[in-house]
Amino acid sequence: MSFSQAWDAGFRAVLIYIGVVFAWLGLVERYFGSQSVSVVVMNVVAVALALAFFLRARSRAVAERARAEAEVRALMEEAV
Repeated sequence: MSFSQAWDAGFRAVLIYIGVVFAWLGLVERYFGSQSVSVVVMNVVAVALALAFFLRARSRAVAERARAEAEVRALMEEAV
């Protein structure tokens, strides 16, 4: 994973975190009896979703790089 790919995935993960927080505060928090429990659960859900997105982006980048390296290797073997 290159720096730019990691930066992009990290930024998008932060946006996912912020989006989950706003959605949670607007739609879900009223169903919790305790605000502190709601905040804890909200943070756990937001971090889990953001981390899952980042890990998925990382695995895609690694797979893409492996495919590209395999293609270059196959082209090099054809040339020899």
